[in-house]
Amino acid sequence: MTRLTSGALWVQNKLEEIACYASAMAVATMMTITVLEVFARALFSKSLPGAYEYVSLMFVYLIYLGLGYSQRHDAHITVGILYDHMPRRLKKTVESFYLFAAFAFFSILTWTSAESAWTNYVMGDTVLGIIEVKTWWARAGIPIGLALFSLRFLTQLIHLITKDQLFEEAGVNDLTHRGAVEGEEKP
Repeated sequence: MTRLTSGALWVQNKLEEIACYASAMAVATMMTITVLEVFARALFSKSLPGAYEYVSLMFVYLIYLGLGYSQRHDAHITVGILYDHMPRRLKKTVESFYLFAAFAFFSILTWTSAESAWTNYVMGDTVLGIIEVKTWWARAGIPIGLALFSLRFLTQLIHLITKDQLFEEAGVNDLTHRGAVEGEEKP
């Protein structure tokens, strides 16, 4: 692997990890706002202005920012009833088609969601409520998460073509490598 390629993969992995941490921070922020809202209602019989709006908009980060990281670690739910019984060559063909179709589909979604986020930023779109809450910052999380997700599909497709390694084989090697690096037992 060339130095440029390994550098690009390192950057992609780091961006996915940062997005995953941002997703976790969104969860922590949502929980904090919700707990403060409960205490404000219980102690002062008052609601925090914009609490519901901010919590609902932060769900975008929770959902989209972890997609690429989850795909890299094969953490999405899969059903392999038919796939698991296919010969390796057919698995490679099916996986190639799947990865290309997923890359194309999520690339298109990335573009359209980025356009939507930009349009909402330019228009100054807000959520109706007690206070004015802008929506562009939440909508911006969608194309970021989808871009990392589609880039992960492309990376996996290139890996399948150049190294002749199925995704599930690459996942096992990744886990084995991480276990050796972190001092854990190999699976």
